[in-house]
Amino acid sequence: MRVVHLSYNESSGGAARAAHGLHTGLVVEGADSRMLVAHRQSDDPRVEVMQIPVAESRAWDVVEERWITRERTDLSNTFFSTGGPGSALSSHPLVQSADIIHLHWVPRLAAPRDIGDLLALGKPVVWTLHDEWAYTGGCHYASGCERWRTRCDRCPQLVRDPHEFVQLTFDAKQTAYARGNLTIVSPSQWLARTASESALLGNRRVLCIPYGVDLDTFHPARREAGRARLGVGDDEAVLLFAADTTAERRKGFAELRSALELAREVLTRETLTSSEKVARVRLAVLGHADVASLPEGTLATGHLSSRTELAEVVAASDLYVLPSLEDNLPNGILEALSCGTPCVGFDVGGVPDMLRGTPGCELAPVGDARALGMAMVRAVRNHALLRARRPAIRSDAEARYNPRMQAVGYLALYAELRDAKPRMNDVTNGDFRQ
Repeated sequence: MRVVHLSYNESSGGAARAAHGLHTGLVVEGADSRMLVAHRQSDDPRVEVMQIPVAESRAWDVVEERWITRERTDLSNTFFSTGGPGSALSSHPLVQSADIIHLHWVPRLAAPRDIGDLLALGKPVVWTLHDEWAYTGGCHYASGCERWRTRCDRCPQLVRDPHEFVQLTFDAKQTAYARGNLTIVSPSQWLARTASESALLGNRRVLCIPYGVDLDTFHPARREAGRARLGVGDDEAVLLFAADTTAERRKGFAELRSALELAREVLTRETLTSSEKVARVRLAVLGHADVASLPEGTLATGHLSSRTELAEVVAASDLYVLPSLEDNLPNGILEALSCGTPCVGFDVGGVPDMLRGTPGCELAPVGDARALGMAMVRAVRNHALLRARRPAIRSDAEARYNPRMQAVGYLALYAELRDAKPRMNDVTNGDFRQ
């Protein structure tokens, strides 16, 4: 089984980490898995770089800076892209020799026309959605807009769009997707549902296969080293927030600050029993952050490129807090659960898939900072109990997010698609496999 994964990055960023994790899992299962990327982050011989024409790339940078980035409204500052410039992927030897073409996060690597060219090859094409871009006119998260149900235009994330880039991008995708068979896979039930309800992908087969997590790297055994790295004592409760940057509003750092302020206020007023008492509640922030914007006493680690160091910090934390206002199936929660770290987050996107019914974890209504803060209070009050539950949380992650389960699920899909006769618009909406 020869599979080529197309991804803008090899392993930098959540979507690329997920793609590379699947690639690695497939290799372990004996598949001839390769990656074709615009930017690589390792010396893996199974990963090749697709060169994108420099002049075209620079020209597209200017276009998007002038007519998208500068025109953004206050609704969202999450990445927004037309997908250009793209590259001639369909003629690459890895694509030509593949049995299965597997798309991941592809804007800038594959423009809509390139996706159409790939579909026209007649090979099975699988697309794992890591956000909403595949069925919108350019946004990666729709921020409550539902124009993707019919046709994207008058985008609320842009002040103006005089050249109609949103409509043109949407229409280009519609034209491209009509050129061949396309199977959609979502890691979360939420994204599978919205994809199946969209104008662009509503007539495609949509399945749900959750991400796997690196259970060897992300392990409770790294807790002691992580506590030493952070310089915290056993009587300190560490609440962890992680994001590429705290400046991305969708990540909910403003809501986290409000929740933390409330939690500290409540805990300061309370008289705790000696078994519950913690000397200090510490916030740890993973990722790029404006230090001046961080609450007093924050442990700012910056961006950690080492997976081992990242796992140590996650394992060291007493609670992982995910205040995202929009999200798919965040790797951060998977990694926390793998480390036995309890989690709280807003009831949004794919977060309920992971936290609902999971030991020691809670969900709060979307955007409700007070509810989130009180969930943090309960975690600190019961920190001794939650620490005792860490093995159960780890066991739950092993049962639900073992990378072998993900790899085997995809291999079964690949085999089915490879052996099937070509069919246009194979409609099995709602076939959300777990």
